[in-house]
Amino acid sequence: MKFKGKVMDINTLKDKIQENDLEFNLFFTRKLRNGNYVSFSPNIDAQIYDDLLSLICDYIGQFTDKTIANYNPTGYKDETIESCSASYIRDYIRVLESFNNSDHVETEIDPDNYSFYTFSITKHDDQFPDIKIFRRVTKFKKLHSKGIIARFNGNTLNKIESKLIGIDGEVDFIIIDNDILILSHYSLERVFNLDEQFRDTASDFLNQEGLSDGITNFESFYEDCLNDGRYRKTLTKMTSENINVAKTYENHENIKKTIDMFNLEINYNEEPSFSIVYEDKSQIMDILRILRDSYYRSIINEQIGVDDK
Repeated sequence: MKFKGKVMDINTLKDKIQENDLEFNLFFTRKLRNGNYVSFSPNIDAQIYDDLLSLICDYIGQFTDKTIANYNPTGYKDETIESCSASYIRDYIRVLESFNNSDHVETEIDPDNYSFYTFSITKHDDQFPDIKIFRRVTKFKKLHSKGIIARFNGNTLNKIESKLIGIDGEVDFIIIDNDILILSHYSLERVFNLDEQFRDTASDFLNQEGLSDGITNFESFYEDCLNDGRYRKTLTKMTSENINVAKTYENHENIKKTIDMFNLEINYNEEPSFSIVYEDKSQIMDILRILRDSYYRSIINEQIGVDDK
């Protein structure tokens, strides 16, 4: 659900999740080696739902004054929260499938196996959005394996034999129908293992027709880009920037001027056709900036700079 063409704001969301007659589900999820997800939906005492909802409302309240910006895989700006479409997340469909096929069997589970939980809020009302609140699991794996977890019973300290799982009421991101409101930039990457997606997206960008024609030693450039998380994210961002590689290479005189003006440690060939010579990893970001047309000179004061977008 959107309001006035924008993602639902925090204040509206708070009002929604405090309406009457809401229905709740809680899912604990882990990813399998084959790429699929498995979820477990335990029976939950109603008081836990009430307490969790109260904690969530208090937590998201601190984000009410922050500006909503489009998700940027390379990082986020202070005093903003990010948003993107759920369709941007390749694995989200698999996560939803795990919810639909979740295990409800009352058997003991190992909390250390689960990486995140989802608090699902629905209502029998067509105007009410489908709200899913995601949070990474707080684990006690070290205490489970090399320590003792205990509780006081009067003045006696008793060992707790069962493994614990932490639910703290904080929120990493919220999916409202088909929109994601991101409160923790890096948690989105970790929950959905976006690094794999970034690698594939970066590879697709580098494999586009014509890009290799303008870079000598392209195979080394390709491998070095994909082997560094920072460059994978930058290339992923570049896929949304409508970069015309052919036009960039056509303007090779301007590329040469840029290399000279900014004293870039980049060589180039002019025969048989113009190409940038890739020699080592220290050149990668400069080459990507050339492809993005990030180097500039201001019109009024003729100051030079870099716009990393």
